[in-house]
Amino acid sequence: MCGFVGFSDPGGPESGRATAERMLAAVAHRGPDGSSRCHHHGVTFAHCALTFVGPGRQPFVSSSGAVALVLNGEIYNHRELRRELRAAGARLRTESDTEVLVELYERHGMKVLDRVRGMYAFVLHDARTRTTVLARDPMGKKPLYYTRVPAGIAFASELTALLRHPDAPRTPDVRALAGYLTLQAFCAPGSAVTGVHKVRPGNWLEYAEGRLREVEFWRPRLETSGRGPGRREAAARFEELFRTAVARRVTSTERRLGVLLSGGLDSSAVAAVAQQLSSGRPVLTFSAGFEQSDFDESAHAAAVARHIGAEHHVVRIGGRDLAEVVESEYARADEPLADPSLLPTRIVCRTARQHVRGVLTGDGADELLLGYRYFQAERAIEILLRLMSAPRLEALLRTLVRRLPARSGNLPAAAALSLLARGLRAAPEHRFYLSTAPFGPAELPGLLRPDARAALTGHDPFTEISRLLDGPSGLTGVQRSQLGVVAHFLRDVILTKADRGGMRSALELRSPFLDLDLVEYGNALPTALKLRRFTGKFLLRRIAADWLPGDIVRRTKLGFRAPLAALLREELRPLLLDTLSASALDRGGLFDASAVRRLADDHVSGRRDTSRKLWALLTYQLWYQALPAHAPATAPACLDLTEEPRHAP
Repeated sequence: MCGFVGFSDPGGPESGRATAERMLAAVAHRGPDGSSRCHHHGVTFAHCALTFVGPGRQPFVSSSGAVALVLNGEIYNHRELRRELRAAGARLRTESDTEVLVELYERHGMKVLDRVRGMYAFVLHDARTRTTVLARDPMGKKPLYYTRVPAGIAFASELTALLRHPDAPRTPDVRALAGYLTLQAFCAPGSAVTGVHKVRPGNWLEYAEGRLREVEFWRPRLETSGRGPGRREAAARFEELFRTAVARRVTSTERRLGVLLSGGLDSSAVAAVAQQLSSGRPVLTFSAGFEQSDFDESAHAAAVARHIGAEHHVVRIGGRDLAEVVESEYARADEPLADPSLLPTRIVCRTARQHVRGVLTGDGADELLLGYRYFQAERAIEILLRLMSAPRLEALLRTLVRRLPARSGNLPAAAALSLLARGLRAAPEHRFYLSTAPFGPAELPGLLRPDARAALTGHDPFTEISRLLDGPSGLTGVQRSQLGVVAHFLRDVILTKADRGGMRSALELRSPFLDLDLVEYGNALPTALKLRRFTGKFLLRRIAADWLPGDIVRRTKLGFRAPLAALLREELRPLLLDTLSASALDRGGLFDASAVRRLADDHVSGRRDTSRKLWALLTYQLWYQALPAHAPATAPACLDLTEEPRHAP
């Protein structure tokens, strides 16, 4: 686990030292265990470490000297692969997973990605072919940015670090901004800056002789035949793969891990299996407790911890705690992210880091096993559209919404139905996004100034989602919705939140439900084994019944969000009004100040809740105001990259 940076550097070992120091300083929080630098045949690498496995130091150079590599993440099956390498005659020098990866690459090239299981983003330089390769794991758990520079290519674990390269572009991308305002995050391969890109999950890029070549080595695919195993067989196999996924993440390191325990089914199942694997030692669990009851699941988390025998820690969070994160960190955040659950995630991770270096999470279960209310609603829409027209169904949904009780918490049934009604006439893979969008595409022209508005001609925020759905035929509406959610929301929102929330405190988050073997098995199952009638996560509920209290297994998902509406009216009101004032927006030249002012006035006065819109604007504007016009002149003195990594320990 770490942060890394690098760039093409034909000038020699010392020519890029100052640039490497400046860039690495921006990701120093990701790796407090030391940093080092390497110049390898025209490419400079720099790395800061958060160690979990072995003493192997990065950048790591292969035993032949031909390949140098930096890795962010962990290869969970590194021990198995190490045994195979040694059996084949390899003389390995460390116990690190990085060495396993670089030596496997030297023997098998990029086919190595078919063998490794883990979360990773890595960059390597192969002196034999004069190529630089950038790769990202199938689910996109670790970030990787890159841009073209006059000398070749530059790359980094975070956008902020890449922008410290003197030749990196720094102009905001208005078309990408439009996508962000609808999708809540910047969809790979785009970024917030024109000319800066993210490697797509499940892809690798090869840079050689001034040309880039992209190769997709994995994409999610769903079974369309409708046939599958019986319930008992499917549950047994799913449990086997789930236990293996948790064990891979727990046993791949000798360091103690904790669990982020929300009190929902997903994280509770992870905690239960982690406790079973702990040899009697209590697992450390961490949860958030909110002052507002509609957002608080801490009692459920405490009940699970007692049931499984965990050592539980509750982090009490109030409005002032959430505001402090925004005020102290968001102006220097890596890239705008409009998911407010980043706030409590960041606070809980900060507390967890006082006890452990890594935690397990329940991320991915809702997407893999159709746990969101939206999938249940999509199933209902799928059935009802066979019986009535879209306009008639839209009217029916609005009638149902009026009859359901109101609640201010996270996605109650009334809110889910109301939001879905907004996107009812759209394609299934778009409905989730249109129903949750801070701004629908039709709202953007009235929000942006004329110059920015002109850049939207022909813009489609769903281009990347459509790419993933291009090809498969015979998918149901629920399946198209599932692939649409995976294409962006899981990869670019949920996993970005997890990485950023943890790594700001050098805490690694590991997600067993996103183990590739488990994901592929889940994707091959028919929908009926995931969404049983209108009950999501059917298989998980079935197997977890033996581990958890019945009310936890049966309870409806509440979710993990911040009380955003109240926060913007109260603790963050001064920051909101200052950051989105007419004078501040005039300096940026992107947003129409009068349109933004109406949104702020409506919310602060209580006339209507525009918190999702304001949050997207506030998050972006804080980042935009801090966007560097030029690279900083100096680097913090705490970084020392003078020592080259040794080829052997």
